[in-house]
Parts: sequence; C-alpha cells; structure tokens
Amino acid sequence: MQEKKIRYGLASEPEMKKTGGTVELRPGIRLGFTKCFTCNNMCGIRYRYDEREGRLTRVAGNPYCEVVTGGRPLPLSTPVRKAYEMLTGDSGLSHRATTCGKGASGPDVLSDPYRIVKVLKRAGKRGENKWHSIPYEQALREILEGGDLFGEGRVEGLRSIRDLKTPVKPGSPEFGSKANQLFATFNEEDTIRGGLFSRFVTKGFGSVNLVSKHAYCGSSVGIGYSLGLDPTIGAGMCDIDWNEFEYGIFIGTAPGSSGASLNRLGFGAADARTARKAEYVCVDPILRNPAAAETGASWLPIIPGGDCAFLYALVRVIIDRKWYNADFLRVPSKSAAAKAKEVNWSNAAWLVNVESGSMADAAEFGLGKKGEGIVLVGGRAVSSEKAILGDLDAQVTLKALSGKSVRLATSFAFLKREAQKHSLADYSRLCGIPAEKITAVAEKFTHHGRKAAVVSNTGNYTADAPMVGWLICILNTLIGSHDARGGAIYGNGAQMGFEGRYDLNTVSGAPKLDGQSTVCLNMPYEESTEFKQKAAKGLKPYPAGHLYHNMNPGYGASNAAEMLTALANKSPYPAKALLTWRSNPVYAAASFSRQAVRALADPRTLPLFVSIDAYINETNVYADYIIPDHVMYEDYACDRTWGSFDQCVVAGAPVSESRTVKDAQGRRVGMERFLIDCAVKLGLPGFGRSSIPVKDGSPVDLLDPEDWSVRYIANVAAQCKGLPQVTDEDRKYAGLVHAMRDVTARVTKGEASQIEALFSRGGYYAHEERYDGQFMKNGGGKFLQLFNPAMAALHNCYSGKKYPGVPVLDEPRFFNGDPWSKIWGSQRFPLRFSSYKPILRSPYSAAFEHDLRVSPQNFIFINKTTAARLGLKDGDKARLVSPNGLSAEGVLKCVQGVAAGAVCVSHCFGHTGYGARDCLIDGQTIRADARRGSGIAVNRLIPQDPTRPGPASLLCDVWAGGNCRSGIPMRVEKA
Repeated sequence: MQEKKIRYGLASEPEMKKTGGTVELRPGIRLGFTKCFTCNNMCGIRYRYDEREGRLTRVAGNPYCEVVTGGRPLPLSTPVRKAYEMLTGDSGLSHRATTCGKGASGPDVLSDPYRIVKVLKRAGKRGENKWHSIPYEQALREILEGGDLFGEGRVEGLRSIRDLKTPVKPGSPEFGSKANQLFATFNEEDTIRGGLFSRFVTKGFGSVNLVSKHAYCGSSVGIGYSLGLDPTIGAGMCDIDWNEFEYGIFIGTAPGSSGASLNRLGFGAADARTARKAEYVCVDPILRNPAAAETGASWLPIIPGGDCAFLYALVRVIIDRKWYNADFLRVPSKSAAAKAKEVNWSNAAWLVNVESGSMADAAEFGLGKKGEGIVLVGGRAVSSEKAILGDLDAQVTLKALSGKSVRLATSFAFLKREAQKHSLADYSRLCGIPAEKITAVAEKFTHHGRKAAVVSNTGNYTADAPMVGWLICILNTLIGSHDARGGAIYGNGAQMGFEGRYDLNTVSGAPKLDGQSTVCLNMPYEESTEFKQKAAKGLKPYPAGHLYHNMNPGYGASNAAEMLTALANKSPYPAKALLTWRSNPVYAAASFSRQAVRALADPRTLPLFVSIDAYINETNVYADYIIPDHVMYEDYACDRTWGSFDQCVVAGAPVSESRTVKDAQGRRVGMERFLIDCAVKLGLPGFGRSSIPVKDGSPVDLLDPEDWSVRYIANVAAQCKGLPQVTDEDRKYAGLVHAMRDVTARVTKGEASQIEALFSRGGYYAHEERYDGQFMKNGGGKFLQLFNPAMAALHNCYSGKKYPGVPVLDEPRFFNGDPWSKIWGSQRFPLRFSSYKPILRSPYSAAFEHDLRVSPQNFIFINKTTAARLGLKDGDKARLVSPNGLSAEGVLKCVQGVAAGAVCVSHCFGHTGYGARDCLIDGQTIRADARRGSGIAVNRLIPQDPTRPGPASLLCDVWAGGNCRSGIPMRVEKA
C-alpha cells in the first residue's frame, strides 16, 4: 500500500534556492531591507515580497545590522548575494540574523481588517465609535475652515485658530499667541516622519504645544541619570559593554526579556554567560529571564518602588568598605584626566558650600578663575584646574575674599553623609533584599576593575525615578566604568538628516517661539508671570498654582498625558483643537484620569479633534475626524536603533504601496499628504514651492511626501563614510529598482548613488575598532557629578524648598508634599504594584494576528506565600483594586518568581481600541475581535494625585514630573 503523503503547515517556498554553493532568487520574489517598527527599538530587517500575490510574506533580521546579529554583523563590503549565501548551511548559525516574535508578526498590519483606510468623520457623539466615510477634500475643507460641522454649533477651523498676534493669556507673555490653542501629540521615535509633523506644528502653524510620550516612557530615569553625567541637566542612559563585561547589575530590566533590542541583548547575555563566564544579577520584582544553572546569572526580587533604597545601600557598602576607585575619583579636571590617562573626570573632590549648597568658586577665594572649582590637595585649597589629584573625603573652612568664613565639604563627603543616614538594615527593609545579598552584590560589582556596570532602561518609573537614575550613574562613577572597556558604554548614535545639502531645519518666516512655555509648563516656576505677580504684591510665591517642570523643561515635560490634563482643566488656557499622530495617551499613559477622558468627549472643552492614524485607538475614538495613515512597510525608513553601540542608521524605501484612500488627484492619503495640503492652503511657511533651502543651489519644493523623505535620506547618506559600490547583482538581490523609483528625480546623480548604497544594505552600520586601550574609542569627555550644582539651584514649585545636590531617599510624595501613605495606607492597599513590558507585545501589537495567537493574555502575578496569606490560589479569578477606585479582573498566577508583597502585571493588553470594540462605519457594524481586548490594561489602574489643582490630575514624580507606574499601593482580592 502506497504511503500517504502528509503536508504540515502552509509554508511558502523559500525565496531562494541554492545550487553549487550559490543562491538564486526565485521568479516573482523581491528581497530588500528596511526597519521593523513593531516597537520603538526599530531593528534592521530583511523582507520577502511576493510580486505575483502583491503581498509581504516574510521578515527576518538584516545580516548587516548589529542588533539583530548579536553584535556580529557582516561588513558593508559584503555583496548582498554573498550575504544571503552566508545565511545558509553551517555558516548560517554563525552569521544568523534574527527578529523577535513581534517583528515576525509585523507584516500582519498590512492586511489587518481593522485598519482604517478611508477618511472618517464621526456620525454620533464623541466616543460612540460611529463614523461615516467622506471624501478627503471634504475633510480638508472642514478642518481648515470650520463651520457647524456636527449640528452642535460652529467650530473654528485651523485657519481661524492660527492667530499669531493676539495673546492667548493676556498679561502672561510666556504663553504666546492664540495659535498655541492648537495642541498636538505625536510619536517622535519615527524621526523622518516625526520631523515633518514637528515642522508643521511649530515652524509652520506656530504652536509651541507639541509633545510626545517621553514623560510616561523613560524620561525621568534618563533625566536622573544625566544628573550624574553632566553639570547641566539633560537626558542620558548607559548600556553595558556586552563584548567584555565581567559583572552586571540590571535594575528593573532583564537581558533578552526587556530593554533595548531583545535580539542584541539576548545574544549578548548568552555569549557572556557561556563564552566568558560573566556574571550578572537582575534586580526586579518579577523573574523574567530565567537564571539558568551554572551560568552566573541570578535574580534578586525587590519590592516595587525599592530601587532607590537598594542602590543607596550599594553606595553605602562601597563607601564604608572603601571599595571605590579612589584613583579615578580624585581626578578633578580634564587636564588632570589627560595626565592620569583617564578619559573622564568627576567632581568627587570638588568643594561644596555646606550652607548654600552651591559649588565653591575659585574666583571667590582668590584661587583661580570664575567657574573653576576648589579641591584640597593634602589639606591645601587649590583650583581644580591646577590640581592633579584632590582629597576625597574632606571638609574645611576657608575665608573668602569678602572676608566671610565658609564651611566647605567635598562632593564625595556629601554623598557619603547622605548614604549613611540609613543603616544597611533599613535599606534592606525598604527594598526587601537581605543585607548580606546587598553586600555580596557590592563586592562583586567593585572587584572586577572597570569591567562592570549598573544598567537600567524604562522599568523604574517610581515616585523617585530621577533619584534611581542618578544613583545608577553614580555607582558606575564610583568604579570608573563610564566608557571603559567592559563597563558602562554609550551608543554612538545615528546620523540625522535635518542638516546637509538640504536644510530641513531652516524655515524662512517661521513664527518665533523662543521663551514660550507649553501648557505642560515646561519652565522654572520662578520665571513665570504667576511667580512674578505674587512677588510684586509682597505675597509668598509658594506654592505654585500648577505643577511646573523645571528640572528638564525640554524633555521631562514632553508629556502628552500632561497636555491633555491641562486641556481638561482649561489651564493655563483652553484648547481649540487637538491634532494627534500615532499617539494614544489614554491607553499608554499611567494614571490618565477619567476627567481628562470626559474632556476629550466634550466638544465644549475641545471644539475640534483631528487624528491621523491607521487605527481607531483608545484616544482617537473621541476624534471628530480620522485621516488614514500608512503603516510600517509603506513608508521610508531612516532612523536610529536602540541597542546599537556602533554608529548606525536603519534605512529603507516603502516595501508595499499604501492601502489608504486616494485623493482627487490619485495620490495616497497619509500624514504627510494631509499636513502638506493643509500648510499650502493656509499659506504656512516651510511648505510649498521653493520652501527647502539648498546649499550651493536653488531652493526645492515641499509639495509631496517624497520631497521631504528623499532629501532627509540624501542628507544622511552623504554623512556615511565607506558606503559600498552598488553592483547590478546588489540591485537584484536588494530590490533597488523598486526602492529607487521615487528617489532619482528628486536628487542629484551622486546623491542617488549614495542613497542606493544606503538602501542596498538596509542602512549604515559602522564597524570600527571599538577600543582604545582600556577605554571605548569614541568615549570620554564626561565631567561626572556626585553633587550636581544645577539640581541644587532648583526649587520645588510647591514648597519652595531647594532640591538636593545629591540623591535622596524619601517616601513617595504627592504634589503638595504629603506622603502617599497618608491616604493610601497599607491596611487598605497592602501590596506594591509593578508593570513591565512583555517580550512579545507592544502597545499596538493587538493588530498583529500572529502576536494574538502566541501571546493571548496577561496575568496577575503574585508570590505564592503572599497569595496564601491573602487566601488566594493559583488560577483564581482575582480583582486588582487601585486607590483611584478602579478595578480590573484577571487570572491569578501564584509563583515563586515574584517578590513577596508585590503584584506584577504586564503592559500592552486590555485594549478597547485596535478592533477590540464594535465599530459602526457607514451604517455597517464591524464586529470586535474579543482577543484584542483580552487581559488587563494596567495604566488605567494607576491612581491620580488628589492634591494637584483642577478636576483632572496625574500621578507624577515630584522631581522631573514623569508619570508614576511602579511602587503603587494596590490590593488583590477574589473576584
């Protein structure tokens, strides 16, 4: 009897066949490179497109890209066909290039049935999810000109709102003109497209109110880190040198499970544990990356919100036992660093005025020039510029030129004093980690020379997140591991395309926005009209009537949730229109209030709401109009990649034509088309004929999306040194004929060749020698801060108290200074909540069909012992109850891999958008896919700050104003 052949699965034929050691492309298949945008890491990928079916059928890693090859990318000189050959056979293991589960699922968005491809206008009340499709030109006209658009009264259009002359708040010049009543939010991570959106809102329309997701994603930790990185307050974060490190401490993150590119971190962790026997510890409330036996990986369960206590405990142990790198810490200046053969230096030995909390200035004591510090050398005071090595743990009283005696102590002494305010036992109690384990971690961290680092990402969004970031930076400073081989390293960044032959930054006739504050109050309170008016009347200026973001006005207050809170409160002034692009703060921002949601639904509070998006999400369900947008694979790519430590940029051309509706001229509608058309009809500067300046040439037009994208990429390609010479074979195997279709007519022949070379490898990936002796070749130049004078010069806008010059450990506090425990007591809320990013989900991955299959829901994770104490067991249906009165039900998972007293739930589930809710379009009901709404939406559970003014509020850290989402009091009960 003949055996029946069974076919398993529906796998497509391979894109190539290999014969005689070489690969041949199958007919009808196009290959090429672009970026993945299933999360904000934006890894480099290769794609397979079936020309006969008109369908993207597969994506995988780009073998030239560092992050998807585990730090082993192919040189750019490798021909494309040869690169594919090296991915086959035995060599395919050593040259493999991968993408994570999210990335592999990404092509699902192209054909997703819930994607919006028509222009929609609401057909009912806001939030009812009832729409009718209208011609693009009608939407354009109504949005620009306004009118009685919904039978609810007249609505101002953008033309009327753009009033650049009338003050929006008379008597308060910092708030600018009425044009600022256009509020806008966007995802700026897509640099090339976000750059055009920003150009429209700020330099074209003239509104200062453009914000993003920073303050509920990662800014607070990054701002805190920068406090230890530089005298000014910027934003920064390190990673670990995966190639050489010997010991790592990962705070709130787990290599290969969270953080930067999972591919890069996963490779790095595996190689370090097996090839070099490196050790690391994950300090996290939940065990996400298994600590495999005999690999040197371990887990320390920490109470959510206990990071600052744990880190300060390490600082105390290191200082008490003198395990720090004194030789490095004593180096006080750049010139001294050069003599000591160091690449960085610190202010550890600099003297600080004990009473004023300001750095001692050499000029005030006749010891040097203004701006120079003072250090002690063998007890003698000298300028920091003249000293070679300063005394560390020292204090002195010096007489200034004014005749006043001043008590001074070193930055190191300030840090030591603060660290010793709490005993190791107290630190242990606060973080939940035994004292002996803290000491063991401190010992290992300090006994590998500089080949160690403390690393975080965005998992520490607690009430003291800036202090956490600062302490992470300080710990790396204490062992001198910044920019060290095997230590704390910094990515070399990506080339940006705003400058070059095409000047995309300059807009002739752009409105002047300097000195204006956003509605998020991104300015020091002391510079505000509110402060000045109180002072002029002889009133106590504190407390401020609002939360001012004075620590980092540019980055920390880039908070879409804060903007919509201001919109709800109509403070400092009301909004007239909201424009969003790829933005969903109602879902993505922790502690977003129900009052703010009601404001979005109320045309009296928000007269006009326009969203540009590929989906109806939790925010734009309240919109008046939705302009359909492209999705990844339908637009140009030219962006940085998180997790790349060599200089890189991932690049590509549209893989597939957009599915969005066409305008009357046959052009696809999307964000760029809509904004360019709006700008031209409004006569905004920076758009239209001859609007982009060109060096050594005539200005060029900005009339089509490609006019922007291609010139941006041309600027980038011109910066890339060593791009390969493209061959006809490369053109075939990298799909370059398709990629260059809209390029060549817009740039010079030489620029087109550079762009083609960039596309041929999916970007530019520099593979230079990484090390110069014991340091990173491109590192150095950092003036590291144990005591930060810029921080110490700031005042809390409520109490008026000065900020501390060194990190402090304090209990979580509200805007008015009261502790959380005052109203959120442990009897009612005995557990501490922490959310985290799962491996296979992102905030918008509900649109990925394959993701839904492999990661269908999240769970409420709790420690077994804690669960038993509460009368709960594994598999129970449980209710998670928050201080804001909201609750959520889910399945309980009782495991050992959760810290005692903690409850952990992953983000990216529990949607009511992206097809998770019934929708009515043109009278036809589109039934929801229940899978897209499965699980718990964690951010809605985060409570609001009851002490902030106004009906709408957010729970923010009192330092940088970032939204809190970890360490939150909660309780779990049976459902």
